[in-house]
Amino acid sequence: MAINVGKANLVEQLELILSLRGSYPIVAIDTEFPGFIRDTPRNATEEERYDDVKHNVDNMHLIQLGVALFDEGGNTPWPGCCWQFNFSDFDPDVDASSPDSIELLVQSGHDFQQYRRHGIDARRCAYLVCVKLFCQPHSSKYVTFHGLYDVAFVIKMITRAPLPNTLNEFSDLVRTIFGQIYDLKYISRFCGGLRRGEIGLVGLSTLLNFEPVGIRHQAAYDSLLIGALFNKMKQRRHNVEDDRSASVLYGIENRCVENRRTRRIDQRGWPYPRRQQHPLAAMGLAV
Repeated sequence: MAINVGKANLVEQLELILSLRGSYPIVAIDTEFPGFIRDTPRNATEEERYDDVKHNVDNMHLIQLGVALFDEGGNTPWPGCCWQFNFSDFDPDVDASSPDSIELLVQSGHDFQQYRRHGIDARRCAYLVCVKLFCQPHSSKYVTFHGLYDVAFVIKMITRAPLPNTLNEFSDLVRTIFGQIYDLKYISRFCGGLRRGEIGLVGLSTLLNFEPVGIRHQAAYDSLLIGALFNKMKQRRHNVEDDRSASVLYGIENRCVENRRTRRIDQRGWPYPRRQQHPLAAMGLAV
């Protein structure tokens, strides 16, 4: 069962997650947010797509972050182990949103007034979330599905700033914060029998004969499903952890691949020499 995290139990649950990270280094993530206020055409260039991502993310609030932990064998700390961090920043009465998305989230069990009263202030807690969940010194891997917006919202939250102006800068920041992150939608493109990745998360679970648990569009359960499918793909000997797929996000994959070719990467995946200050330290976020 998902653990709901609000302002009252934030520190306690972050400490629990941190204590488990050494044994469960694979972190699946998912987010829920208020939809899109600018849609992106299918034939948009990667730069145009990123402009829309930046516009949407900069002008909206994160509602929920889901986290699930796995070891290399696909095991979780206990059955159904996952967390959802509920944020208080979004007010459906005044903040930018897509009405259809809000209706879907309400139908999926989201209680925005409850989040407003008991949720986490993203800006005030950015430091804690950054230090405990991301930028960890041990060898972590992150997994997402169609994760461009998930990653963008996390970056906005922990940097406490608008997204970078250019796609190049954003791609570098993805590697800086996450190190190794695998996007299953991108990886599915190269796996036989998975329709070249042109499927959603539920479609992928159907093709892999995996029955989801929990409620769709609740970030904790979606992160649990993402991590389980990552393991299922490994069991089927799909090459999900190929270095060529690391830190490549579906939708901006060409730029991610090109940037990786032109950066000297240290063993943790961060694009700067060891002697150089970590970029987040310059923002006042210790790592």
